[in-house]
Amino acid sequence: MARIVDLNVTRLVDIGRALQSRIRVFFDAPLDARATPLELLQAVLEQIELKIHPAGRGRRIFPYNHILVRIGPTDADRTALQAVFDGLSARVRERLSELQCPVPASLDVRVTFLKRAPDDWADGRLFAVDCRHDAATGVPEVREEARQRAVRLTVVKGAAASDSYRFCQPAIAIGRTAEPIDFQGRVRRNDVAFLDEIDGITETVGRAHARLQFDAHGRCYRLYNDGSSNPTSIVRAGSTLPVAPRDPRGIRVESGDDIQLGRAVLRLFYEEETGVAPSQES
Repeated sequence: MARIVDLNVTRLVDIGRALQSRIRVFFDAPLDARATPLELLQAVLEQIELKIHPAGRGRRIFPYNHILVRIGPTDADRTALQAVFDGLSARVRERLSELQCPVPASLDVRVTFLKRAPDDWADGRLFAVDCRHDAATGVPEVREEARQRAVRLTVVKGAAASDSYRFCQPAIAIGRTAEPIDFQGRVRRNDVAFLDEIDGITETVGRAHARLQFDAHGRCYRLYNDGSSNPTSIVRAGSTLPVAPRDPRGIRVESGDDIQLGRAVLRLFYEEETGVAPSQES
């Protein structure tokens, strides 16, 4: 019975998203060369989302492991444009996770900025999204999990479903309640779920407050502010590092850092490569 309810909810969410997409296409003015970097980023993400396919029984798949995004000439500031699209890979992974679609192993996302639009582009076209799947032969695929670092999160201030957590996964969602639903009907699954109670601290955590995303190149997690009305910051050695809302770059988190979410606080420690966690001293 629960399985049937889950499938029905999934179908309703899909219908709602499809309807909203059609409404947005109908009413929104098309992007032109004056589009801001964030508007271009959102448009690219929506194009990538359209390439997710249903796989039956409420499952979805993204059958590609290479994404190439080509950005044509625009009036947007080039430095700002590059800064926004530097975070595209993390945003794609986040969007796939939000839609309960498994992220392909070794997903490669690249962006290139063109000095002039290709001859085969229609007038006014600003970007192109090309997705493909390469089944490499003779080359062992390195799974993302193999490059992960395990982390421990301890609740220092506030009330959560657990006092401490251990993770070894690409993305860790942090917010209030386990499965909040936004105004579009999308369900977010918080890995660190603060309780829905009022104690002067816990209620300052947003329902979709922040997330930790693993950076395979730096072998570290980066903290992203998902747009909560209350501030997000990292406290390190007495200094506070604010995390701007929806900044696609995020901020690197180091072992022993405090993550401040409103007035709630989490403390993060990386485990040693041997798998033994360091002592959690204040």
